[in-house]
Amino acid sequence: MSSTELVEVLNEISAQCSMLRNKKPFFVVTVNPEFIMLAQDDPEFKKILNLADLAIPDGVGLKLAKSDLVIIPGRKLVEEILRTKKYKVFFLGGQNGVAAKMAKKYGGFFDEGEVNIKNPARNAEIVAKINSFRPDILLVAYGAPYQEKWLYANRRLLNARVLIGIGGVFDYLTGQAKLPPEWVNKAGLEWLWRLVHEPWRWRRQLSLVRFVLLQIFSPRRLLSSR
Repeated sequence: MSSTELVEVLNEISAQCSMLRNKKPFFVVTVNPEFIMLAQDDPEFKKILNLADLAIPDGVGLKLAKSDLVIIPGRKLVEEILRTKKYKVFFLGGQNGVAAKMAKKYGGFFDEGEVNIKNPARNAEIVAKINSFRPDILLVAYGAPYQEKWLYANRRLLNARVLIGIGGVFDYLTGQAKLPPEWVNKAGLEWLWRLVHEPWRWRRQLSLVRFVLLQIFSPRRLLSSR
């Protein structure tokens, strides 16, 4: 763990986990250029990102908008949270049994969940399972924007202290996806690493190109709700 900013985020999460459960959970989003571009075409998602209690810059492309921004990869954040072994963590979502693998590897509880749940009974079942465990931290791996929308819609029903959408982090931490070497992380090329090892992601990487073009030709606060 290196950056002061990461330490500050971890301290805030620790403080939130120490609070009484008489308030709504602390909602964290990890924002990268793909999130920002999705939000341009999805007003609901943009609103949710703006209303989060804490937005963490996750993606080197954001430096195009603010060069002195310190990037905190969501994977690094989750690794540090789990490394301390001081939180009760619930793992929700992912594919190919990764939520179960996370619970087995790090301790905690899990549910495979469903993206874009349409069945109210199944949704209630998942919420009840989370609440019976009473986690300090709920990690949701539905992918954006579904994980943020699910968390926001169910926020007041969840008996958890901190809520974080974490995308494909479970895949990395369980070995489903190959971790990049440290030099790739330091160079800000994790997006390229993922593209090489997961070529099906090429369409998603087009959002980075669109983000760059908007920063060049139409610089503005892309997440502003005004």
